[in-house]
Amino acid sequence: MPIEQTLLEKTILEQKLLTKVELERMKKHAASSKMSLEEALFKSEKVPDDDLAKLIAGLYETPLVKLGDFTIPEKLLTIVPYRLAATKYLIPFKQENGILYIACNNPHDFELIHFLSNKTGLEIIPHYATKNDLKKALKNYNRDINQKFDKLLKSAFEDPHKIESLKDAAKIVDNIILFAFQNNASDIHLEPHKEFLVVRYRIDGLLSTIAELPIKIADLLTTRIKVLAKMRTDEHRAAQDGRFKIDLENNEITLRVSIVPTYDGEKVVMRILSASNQELNLEALGYTEKNLKTIKNNIQKTHGIILMTGPTGSGKTTTLYTLLKQLNAPEVNISTIEDPIEYRLEGVNQIQVNSKTNLTFADGLRALLRQDPDVIMVGEIRDEETASIAINAALTGHLVFATLHTNDASSTLPRLTEMNVEPFLISATVQMVVAQRLIRKICDHCKKPYQITIKQLDEFVKKYELKADLVKILSALDKNINTEDPNASFGLYKGEGCTACNGSGYKGRTSINEIIDVSDPLRKSILDNASPKVIEDLAKKEGMITMVVDGMSKTLQGITSLEEVLRVIRN
Repeated sequence: MPIEQTLLEKTILEQKLLTKVELERMKKHAASSKMSLEEALFKSEKVPDDDLAKLIAGLYETPLVKLGDFTIPEKLLTIVPYRLAATKYLIPFKQENGILYIACNNPHDFELIHFLSNKTGLEIIPHYATKNDLKKALKNYNRDINQKFDKLLKSAFEDPHKIESLKDAAKIVDNIILFAFQNNASDIHLEPHKEFLVVRYRIDGLLSTIAELPIKIADLLTTRIKVLAKMRTDEHRAAQDGRFKIDLENNEITLRVSIVPTYDGEKVVMRILSASNQELNLEALGYTEKNLKTIKNNIQKTHGIILMTGPTGSGKTTTLYTLLKQLNAPEVNISTIEDPIEYRLEGVNQIQVNSKTNLTFADGLRALLRQDPDVIMVGEIRDEETASIAINAALTGHLVFATLHTNDASSTLPRLTEMNVEPFLISATVQMVVAQRLIRKICDHCKKPYQITIKQLDEFVKKYELKADLVKILSALDKNINTEDPNASFGLYKGEGCTACNGSGYKGRTSINEIIDVSDPLRKSILDNASPKVIEDLAKKEGMITMVVDGMSKTLQGITSLEEVLRVIRN
């Protein structure tokens, strides 16, 4: 547990690091900034960092470590996953004689230490390190990709600090985009801070810091991107959106750009919409054979509504585009209303929502119904009006695809009721509900088997506060595992980290999903205003594989790791 603030205050006064008046001011500042007193002291620099670090390490009765004095071996970084290290502010820095030495900001987090000991089979000896020191050390997780990016920049410029023209900025922007594309990043973030322009990529769903460029070149890079995206270069106080195409090393890359003003300058986020992303087919999306059959049966219907649900970034739009590509043919009129249009589909009539001209989802959908469509895709059902028009379109002989934000498939149908859609209309039109999440796949180059016990699996359930009974699910998936014995072990897989996956242990993504194929008994339950729990139980009785079960199945197959599935379904 963190140090008691009263003890910290008392020790600071005893050691005369601050006067009573200075300490009171610092406490008020910490409270108003919603920080701990420890964080506020380090940020204020009223007390030298070394003195404060020694004091806090002493209160924890734990050795102080300066991580800058250590070269952390890459194999140690594979022991603690990056997400856990970054969330809990800890990093392993030495291993010898069955002992793992970790630097952390809270050496009294005994639950975490016990978890690491069980996971690694090693004795854990914690050391105290400041958050600033740990933040710098966490960059070791991206060491390989950082070095590659630095090499790329140096091949274009001797010194990035000397960039002085838009022509120079163009080279940097090209390199940033090309490197992101080569590393399968989905998004590029350029974030201005006081001293640096931080470049971050979202790779396989997680953000990683790639480089810190001099802040003085931020305006030049932003201006270059604005020119490409046909934005106003003289506008710095309002948000702007745009898109552009760029050809780099025989790759045509399309990017959607969003620029917003922040305290330190304009932040740029670019979503990569490359042509390669459109090569997906249903088989590549991670669906089981049973679920694939359900999907293919339902998309061949001539009317009704098919709902795709999940949080932002769960791959809903990609899946819908893939389904539309399956149906795209000269004899079929397919129209979409989207915000934004992510990919261009040849032969499909795509409409972009435009708030400036009052072209909303509802208005666009209403207009599309006069265009003699066979298939309609609604980017998102956000309100009662859009839901009502989409349902009525499905009633009048159109096949409608739409997305909705719910956590699982069974919550989707009651959600439509909350939007004031009559239960009899939902029952009559909804054909299928698909819920999904994206998970990272274990890197094939460094995949290794390991053993885990039933007891350790139970500890995972408690740690992640899961409602699902993983032991029961495991028992159903593999009858050969003795789930009655807490010490019985079974085999799973993990990625150790290598150059192919930039040390993360993961490369690429797939989905875990669940599908409700709306049957007659389910239609009756909808008419009766059944709760999500009743709908889920009925769907499971009819053979629905839940996301948790699908995730555990992919874990046993070695497609992904247990930690990754728990991270995603917990979110």
